[in-house]
Amino acid sequence: MDFTDLNFLFIFLPVFLLLSLLIRPEMKIYVIAAASLVFVFEGQTTAFIWIFALGLIGYILGLRIEDRHNKNKNAIFYLRAGIALNLLLLLSFKLVSAYRETFAAGSFIRDLAAPIGLSYVTFQIISYLTDVFRKNIPAERDALRFALYLLFFPKFVSGPLIRYQPFKTELDKNAVIPFEDLAAGLRRILFGVSKRVLIANQLAVTANAVFDLPSANVQPVFAWLALLAYALQIYFDFSGYTDIALGTAKIIGLSLPENFNYPYIAQSISDFWRRWHISLSNWFREYVFYPLERRRLKGFGQPINLLIVFLLTGLWHGVTINFLIWGGLHGIAIAAESAGGGKRLKSVWQPLRHLYTLAIVGVAWVFFRSPTLEFALEFIGRLAGNQHGLTPMPFSQTQPFPFIEPSFILVTAMGILLSLPLQPAWNNLRKKMETQTPYMYFALQGAEDLSAILLFSLSIAAQLSGGFTPNIYAQF
Repeated sequence: MDFTDLNFLFIFLPVFLLLSLLIRPEMKIYVIAAASLVFVFEGQTTAFIWIFALGLIGYILGLRIEDRHNKNKNAIFYLRAGIALNLLLLLSFKLVSAYRETFAAGSFIRDLAAPIGLSYVTFQIISYLTDVFRKNIPAERDALRFALYLLFFPKFVSGPLIRYQPFKTELDKNAVIPFEDLAAGLRRILFGVSKRVLIANQLAVTANAVFDLPSANVQPVFAWLALLAYALQIYFDFSGYTDIALGTAKIIGLSLPENFNYPYIAQSISDFWRRWHISLSNWFREYVFYPLERRRLKGFGQPINLLIVFLLTGLWHGVTINFLIWGGLHGIAIAAESAGGGKRLKSVWQPLRHLYTLAIVGVAWVFFRSPTLEFALEFIGRLAGNQHGLTPMPFSQTQPFPFIEPSFILVTAMGILLSLPLQPAWNNLRKKMETQTPYMYFALQGAEDLSAILLFSLSIAAQLSGGFTPNIYAQF
């Protein structure tokens, strides 16, 4: 089930919210559990088996690790077994997904589909087992709470990743949901849907029209427009999803960590990764980078460890050369910045630092989105102005490139504008008005709420007329 699916928005979510508001706070966990099971396993029988098995094994291993600690015995075997099992299963599904066409038609392996959310479930099990092993947290003996850590539906498909202790703290809240939280959560859901449907889905038309071609047979201007469209599309699709996830958690009184902080205003690649998919960056820092640093080999400094982390980040998205290059480009840039380039970068004129960051991020997005390495290299050549070998494209292929149509110009302009930190400025203005001019505060709040409802209504109209576009990051 997708967050912008009409069944989710007009059936699942209202019923879930109504039940959450009607029951006693201490019973809320059972409503969340039931809703999560329906959301996660709707139409996914095979997924239920894989996720249930992983969760059960993770639960047992956590108890076993704690038991070994209590007996003053080494528990490293159980930690390694848990990590190996989760990574092996994740890698197997990634390999099948990447090289499906190489298997015989009709074979079991070729038809094997990875359960949605598997990448996030495996990483959360690994973090849980590691924290139990480090004695940062006790092993969870309540199977329901552990299951909800893995299956809590707002974060199940595309995160954010969260460690067990903060999640349990949120889950154990039994207070009545404040009206302010309910209103803020609903508002964020409405804006999240609007970001995905009105911006991301519209920009996908231009991006897909180019990147889905058999080859990068496009004029440089189309290549640049497609890259701009995709860079904005993936940001608004993923951040819109996160807004819905955090808003849904908020309406039942739970707070999930932020996953984005205006990444396209970053002044370096290091800064970009403090703003993009923040929870994934934090996970790799805590469970990969820090252990590598503690075991740093002679001659292997911090830059090498950073490169390793980002190569693994690329492979987490997919076991292909393109994702490896995408991670490698970010890793090389961050390694260079950590080796001294970052200090020199700070002395550079700010617009040039911003341009440098966008250039690397943009080139990396080409590899991330391109179907093959050959396509990506040819596409980069087009960006550089190479027109060698271009052939006239049929009208049916040039038609989806609406670079002079008002709709594309409007959506792109809105995307660029909303990539800037306007929301924090708006929030500061509201807070100032709340204390100094209360009637202006209510006017501003009313305008924001009205805008959210209007944009959501337009989103539903677009959904009804234009069909459904799945969440990009659900495939990872």
